Amino acid sequence: MLRAAVPVALVIAAFGGSRAVAQAPELVPLLNGLAERTQQYYHRFISIICTEDVVQQDLRFNLQPTGKPRTTVFELSVSRDPDAKGERIFRVDRTLQFVNGRPARRNQKPGCTDPKTGSPEPLAFLLAENQYRYRFTIPAEGFGGPPGTRAIDFIESPPESVRVTWEGTCFQAEGGGYQGRVWFDPISYDVLQVVVRLSKPFAVPMRAGYIGLDPVIRVERSEMTLRFARVEFQQPDELVLLPESIDTLTVFRGAPSLKTTQKLSNFRRFLTKSEIRPTSY
Repeated sequence: MLRAAVPVALVIAAFGGSRAVAQAPELVPLLNGLAERTQQYYHRFISIICTEDVVQQDLRFNLQPTGKPRTTVFELSVSRDPDAKGERIFRVDRTLQFVNGRPARRNQKPGCTDPKTGSPEPLAFLLAENQYRYRFTIPAEGFGGPPGTRAIDFIESPPESVRVTWEGTCFQAEGGGYQGRVWFDPISYDVLQVVVRLSKPFAVPMRAGYIGLDPVIRVERSEMTLRFARVEFQQPDELVLLPESIDTLTVFRGAPSLKTTQKLSNFRRFLTKSEIRPTSY
């Protein structure tokens, strides 16, 4: 089948263009509150380990499922990235534990469309230094979010250009222009849900020597919904806002579409320490 020949993965980036966007005066206190709370989120979302259950389902272009879903279980850890600049950047590491209900083989690598180790920053666009890249508006109705929340819409301005990288028969596409909606607690400014979608379709440039059933792959639609929850920790006692689930739908023309569900659970802290030992030299 085509998927075996051309596995695909779409990565949604949270950074936009370089031209500043003027925000409406009534938005300023909301954006300031979101920026401050998001910065706190980045400082607290570290030294955490959890279980990540992933279900991926191939879809036809009409969104009907085809074939059996692929299920994977990862141990996911979040820590400071020592190679990154700034203190708010964290690193996500994944250890593959189960594939379709069976223990992963030793040194088995994730598949093309499995979640990747890296430094995703789903709320980075809300930080003060990044807000100028987006145009924010207050929707007439904030439907679709958790009860008691307030909504704010965003759109990249101008949209980021598309960047495609290939590794074997697998590609990753970033950019293309994104827009969406954020639902947040109007008192604490905790972000409880974010929906991001591709602003317009784009074609994927094929690598040299590609031979497939379709000469062009086109990303027609891409949507991602992130939900957050407050998780209680002990020793020390703390209530921390953390991602709870991520639902992604990517519709391709020229390749199987894909629906992915990621659920995070069993959160706990991990502590690292270093010890200097004397040597015999």
